[in-house]
Amino acid sequence: MNKMLGELFQGKKFVGSNLIKANIWFMVVFVLNVTISFMYMAYSVQADYQQVRQAADLRIQLLTLENALVDQETGQRGFLLSGKEEFLEPFDQGAQLYERTAATLLGRAEHVSESADFKQNKARLIEIGRSWKKEYGDPQVRKVMVGGTVTNTDLEASRSRFDSFRSLEAELLAFVEQLRDKRRTDMLHNLYYLFAIMGTIFVAVQSFMLYYLQKGLTRIAKPIIELDQAVASYKGGNIQATLPAYGEANEIGRLIENFRLMHEEMEKEKRTLDETYQMINVLNQARSVEESYRVTLQSIGALVSCDRLSIIIRSGDRGFAIKAVFENSQLDYRDIPLGGEEGDMYQLLRGGFSILHEDWSKYRAKGSITDGLYENGIRSSLHIILKKEARVFGVLNLLSKEPHAFSVQQKERLEQLSPMIVTALENAKETTRIQDMALHDGLTGLWNRRYFEACMDTFDVERGQKGPDYAFSLILLDVDRFKLFNDNWGHQEGDLVLKYLAQLLETCVRPGDVPVRFGGEEFAVLLPHTRLEEAEAAAERIRRRLESESPSRKYKITASFGVAEWTDGFDRQQLIEAADRALYQAKETGRNRVCAYREEPGGELV
Repeated sequence: MNKMLGELFQGKKFVGSNLIKANIWFMVVFVLNVTISFMYMAYSVQADYQQVRQAADLRIQLLTLENALVDQETGQRGFLLSGKEEFLEPFDQGAQLYERTAATLLGRAEHVSESADFKQNKARLIEIGRSWKKEYGDPQVRKVMVGGTVTNTDLEASRSRFDSFRSLEAELLAFVEQLRDKRRTDMLHNLYYLFAIMGTIFVAVQSFMLYYLQKGLTRIAKPIIELDQAVASYKGGNIQATLPAYGEANEIGRLIENFRLMHEEMEKEKRTLDETYQMINVLNQARSVEESYRVTLQSIGALVSCDRLSIIIRSGDRGFAIKAVFENSQLDYRDIPLGGEEGDMYQLLRGGFSILHEDWSKYRAKGSITDGLYENGIRSSLHIILKKEARVFGVLNLLSKEPHAFSVQQKERLEQLSPMIVTALENAKETTRIQDMALHDGLTGLWNRRYFEACMDTFDVERGQKGPDYAFSLILLDVDRFKLFNDNWGHQEGDLVLKYLAQLLETCVRPGDVPVRFGGEEFAVLLPHTRLEEAEAAAERIRRRLESESPSRKYKITASFGVAEWTDGFDRQQLIEAADRALYQAKETGRNRVCAYREEPGGELV
């Protein structure tokens, strides 16, 4: 063996010399490949981990910044509520920690791919926290220290500034979390790529040796076998199988490239299907019309890249209206009647087919809304008829600032989704209708006792926030001798009286007042922002109207009224009891009158 190697290095040729040379070079290249690859792998993993670590550190600093501001706010609020200076210690410590953390955030080395928007928002976040301390934290503390008081308006403004800090911080944290996840994914991908490269180099060297020995037969057979294995795995649904790396521009290279493109299309289609299934699942869970519109437009925007989405539906006798618009991640839920565009809309619906306008500079619908969109840069659109079987619900509109932004394939896919979108929107409308029915009295159409309780909860919270200056009154009314009326005229006529009284209440009360059927022949009216005297006047107005406009000339209907105002010391039940006592007094003193509940030093006066 030593003699053979000596002759080889002396340049002598013998049987198998070229094979031995090729084998030696192969071993050298293999060792270098492994050594360099592992060295590069160690360097790459360390660099990628450092990026992940920096993103994690940024997240920790943002959370520390928030905790520092929370400490300030907690200490400030504790001092405002108790006046104890011991609460100022966490306030001062939080301020110091906030400035240290802010300095770290502003002076950190920028190795985590911070975008310009992120840098700007980071600086704005820090400034919001500083402005809270400057405009609300310190001034309110100093005000209380000198014996002053902080108004609810100041507290609400302070809370609003604090909430804006948290909202912006949540956006920054979401960005950092996405950045960290991306870095982790990139690190894993880099490892996969390194292993793939190592394997590819090994296969290339091995293939070269086999080519030298077997005239290139293996170089042709090996990629074909690998390609066959990858394609065969697709049958089982494994579209993540790796295609062989082959760089030569021959028939095999073109075949592998075509399969690679097919592989990318399959992965893209799988992502689209996953997003579609997710959209359908979320859409079917929507419990309100507004939520269903938001989910629909937001999900369609994730499926098809566009700048603006909207839904147009028929709006009764008013023609067509834009019901919801989704643009810049914001949903605008309101009716915007169409103008000159209605002609194109009727033509679209009569045709019965969705339509694609590839270039608005050549053709677009005529109308003020469309002209405004064109001036704002919209250059192409896709209009999908939302229909299920023969029923047309409306039109889904996708608009882009790029001409030729939409494809026929996207149009066909959205057309297939159209019945499911219509079903979900109709289900949401039906759910809203059922929920609305649950809060209305079935006979009179007024709000029922359940809604009354919900309103009382709301007014109770508002009164707790705004203090004793928040005026609120309650009217209870009862049809006089209604049982005797039913005995004389029958329950059917009694139901007509209750319906008439409900209609009268709806016409007499102000916007914002809440007329309620309290139970049986008893009704209630909630009057926010109303003092007792104003509520008495409103009750008297209703009483006179009922007395003078009975539902039939055959009989006369009157009612007794009890009025009470929510005063200090009252809870919700006491307010109802006070109005009920006033109502009882009205009945005891002759009926068909208004009595109010008042507290006086000498006792109760009704």
